[in-house]
Amino acid sequence: MARSYLLIVFGIFGLLLQVQCSQYDNHTLIRLYPWNLDQLHSAAKFEDPAGEVEILKVSRGVNDSLDVLVPPNKVQFVRDYADSKGLHYEVKQQNYGRTLEDTPDRLPRRRVLSSFNIFRYNSFANMQEFIEVAAKKNPSLVQLQDLGKSFQGRRMKLVKISSRPAAGNPIIFIDAGIHAREWVAPAMALYLVHRLTSDPEALKAGGPLDGVDWYILPLVNPDGYEFTRSSRNNRMWRKTRSKHQGSQCLGVDGNRNYGFKWAVSGVSNDPCHKETFAGPQPFSEPETQMVRNIMMDNSKRIKLYVSLHSYGQYLVYPWGYTGDILPQEWKKLDDMARAVSSAVQQAGGSPFKVMSAGKWYPAAGGSDDFAFGAAGVPYSYTMELTDGFEFTFPESRLSTVLPQFYEGFKMFGSRIRNEFGRLRKKRDVAEV
Repeated sequence: MARSYLLIVFGIFGLLLQVQCSQYDNHTLIRLYPWNLDQLHSAAKFEDPAGEVEILKVSRGVNDSLDVLVPPNKVQFVRDYADSKGLHYEVKQQNYGRTLEDTPDRLPRRRVLSSFNIFRYNSFANMQEFIEVAAKKNPSLVQLQDLGKSFQGRRMKLVKISSRPAAGNPIIFIDAGIHAREWVAPAMALYLVHRLTSDPEALKAGGPLDGVDWYILPLVNPDGYEFTRSSRNNRMWRKTRSKHQGSQCLGVDGNRNYGFKWAVSGVSNDPCHKETFAGPQPFSEPETQMVRNIMMDNSKRIKLYVSLHSYGQYLVYPWGYTGDILPQEWKKLDDMARAVSSAVQQAGGSPFKVMSAGKWYPAAGGSDDFAFGAAGVPYSYTMELTDGFEFTFPESRLSTVLPQFYEGFKMFGSRIRNEFGRLRKKRDVAEV
């Protein structure tokens, strides 16, 4: 009896330790600020040869921080690097793991849909149930396309929203959550589905669904996302959860895995690298294959592609693989991005930092470059949502920021309708 009692006590104590601690509890979040171009290049070259320092955010400009998550044995290494390069050094958070919150619904039970809240970080199963109900409630407006299964067997579906599916309207394609820890991205994608399917204004003349179709893939990396929800220890996981021959390490950085200028810059060839392993070959991941297939199957109609990420409040466009050259159309890309940023700011949100993706941080194999360079999508962007709170943006703030970002997407829709809807109508008239 006493032995059983002790086992119960120690078992409960072990669970408490698991809940209260994470592998990041003794880590320090440090920000390094470059104050001139030389320091900016130094920040871009920062690397821990041992791979123990995790880069949470790169610096994309003077006074824009390089954020690193540092174990105790590497704090001096980071300090020495900052001192040697003249970078301003700021400790933002010690015991970083204590800021990571436990997810309330990690138990493998099926949640009732009535508990679904568009302003929360929902499980993948809950997301799927939400889009299925949206399709059932709005059969003339919403169609779901089965894309196949993720590496671990999760069924993935594309949400197609159109007031006139047979009209051949220009398509805006949005995906989110290729990086598992960036929870606010799929939350924004779901909010788009919610507003486009439930807001009467969306269907009115000049509304987002007037002459434009929206294709939305709310979560590209469900395996990684669910892994980040399984434990505070796993909250900072970034990659997919695939396994490839010849390595015991799991996962690929899905945003380095696309087959345009693959692996020419900003990637790791080490499968055990926590951040930027590009995969054994382009499109090694079933999830990136799905996105590619959507682009190629609809290449004549997709006029805008937006990949949702976090964090840093950036809106960047090709090229991402290099900062040395810009596409000939860069002014049009830049102009649309700034219009979107203004719309978000007018709604009370923070403006985006607009630039080419590779200006200070070249990284090849991104989905935005593939869309623009291989699929021929005329407008392609990566949108980094939110600034502050790193990857742990508070759920309580979603009800404020998601509607602000939505105003930016309304601007995207207006711009695409005005440019491509009018051209389509002119072609139709000419053919009569």
